[in-house]
Order: sequence, then C-alpha cells, then structure tokens
Amino acid sequence: MSALITNEWLKLAKKKTTGFLFLFLVVATFGVTLLMKLAKVTMTAPQSFAQLSGMSSFLNLVIVILTASIVAEEFTKGTIKFLLIRPFSRSQILLSKWITCILYALFGTFILWMSSFLASYLFLKNGSFTTGLTEFGGWNAIEVSLLYGATNLLMLVFYSSVTLFISAVIRSQSLAVGLGIGVLFGSSMMNVLLFTLMEKQNWLRWNPFNLLNIREAIPDFIQMLQGNKAWTSASTNYLVNYWQMGLGLLLFSTVIYLITNWLFAKRDVALS
Repeated sequence: MSALITNEWLKLAKKKTTGFLFLFLVVATFGVTLLMKLAKVTMTAPQSFAQLSGMSSFLNLVIVILTASIVAEEFTKGTIKFLLIRPFSRSQILLSKWITCILYALFGTFILWMSSFLASYLFLKNGSFTTGLTEFGGWNAIEVSLLYGATNLLMLVFYSSVTLFISAVIRSQSLAVGLGIGVLFGSSMMNVLLFTLMEKQNWLRWNPFNLLNIREAIPDFIQMLQGNKAWTSASTNYLVNYWQMGLGLLLFSTVIYLITNWLFAKRDVALS
C-alpha cells in the first residue's frame, strides 16, 4: 500500500502543473497581502495571519484540480489498464489515490500557513503573533491560524471525496476538473437558495452546502470553548454548531467515498 501511495505522490510531483499551482498559491498569498497594505486596510499582521490571509479557498481550488486529475487522467491516457494489472485490488488503488490527495492537502496547508505568516509579517502593520485577539476570545494568531488550517482540511476531505467521485464516473479529465471547480464555487450560491428553506424545513440544515460554512463558525466555536455564554452564536445562522458541521462533513465524505469505491470496482476499463 505504501508503494502505491509513493507512486501516486511521485506522479503528481513530477507534473509541472502541480509545482505551478503551489507556486501560484504562494505568489497569490503575497500579492493579496500586499494589496491589503496598498489599500491601507485596517488589519494587523496577526489578524491577517490568523485567517490565513483569506486564501484558504484558493488552496481548495488547487487541491480540487489535483484530485480531479488523479483518476480521470488514468482513463484519458489509458494508463488505468497498466495500473490494474499490478498486484493490488481496485479498492487499494483508489484508497492510495485518496490518501495522496489528503497528503497534498496537508502539504498545501503548510505552504499556505508559512506564506501567510511571512506575507503578513512583511507587508502589514506589525503586532505580536502571540498576543490574544479580542475577536477570537483571547486566542493568539498562531492558535487561530492552526484552527483555521485544520478546519479547512475537513473541507478538503469533503471536496476531495466529491471530486474523486466525479473523476471515477467521468472519463474526461477536463470535465472532471470543471465539475470539481463547479462544486467548490457553487456551494455559496446553493447556500443562498437553501437558507430560506432551512428555516422552514429544519432537516435541510444537514445539507452539505450548509455544513461547508464551518469556517464561519470558528469564532463561535472558540467562544464556546472559552465558556462565554454571553456570546451571540454565529451558528444560529446555520442551525448547526461547529462540531455538528465537522462530523457531518466527515460522514458525507465517508459515504461518498464508499460509493466511489463501489463504482470504481465495477468500472469497465475495456474502452479506456
């Protein structure tokens, strides 16, 4: 199994697209932070770093593109046949690809964390990264940034599972990438459509698009951990709290992955 994961990691690492996407993530993080300085935005370095310079969504885009290509490209290039004749089951092959995507998500999160730290420190008004932030219940920028990174990883597990499902069903790599990006950016529009319905139909609060608002529930989550009962819960807007969102995303991710595994095991590759 480790050999499969290593193989998948190296295949992605050798692609020029992979290096370009991560490089662009770094450049974009520095660029956005510099624009904030030029626009004289009233935000200190710790405040920007705490929220990873607002670039988490761009990292998600990078991982969606990589995930969309990891299976669909095998069918596009016809290399899936050579992969399946190796002494591994289809379930092992698919799992190795999914694990590789999550490892790249971890790698990308670290790159974003470091880039945001350096960009915020260099371009914005300096402040202590270890001083408590009022808006985050006294947590310092480093603690909040780690929570934002971990929370975004939960979202990436879901996005990777959905995109892997699309890749396993569709043979076209470009179409898989397009649909994956559509799911990523279409969630905000779906939230607007479902918000009114959620107030009337309470069960709709468990729809995955609502659960993807988990980053917005972070301040509420911190205040809850601090035992601040006077805090006005932001989670009331979504009818679920941080823990429920996180568990819901993991459950949806598991179900989608199991369906993908079943489809991949039944997939006919004769025409690939």
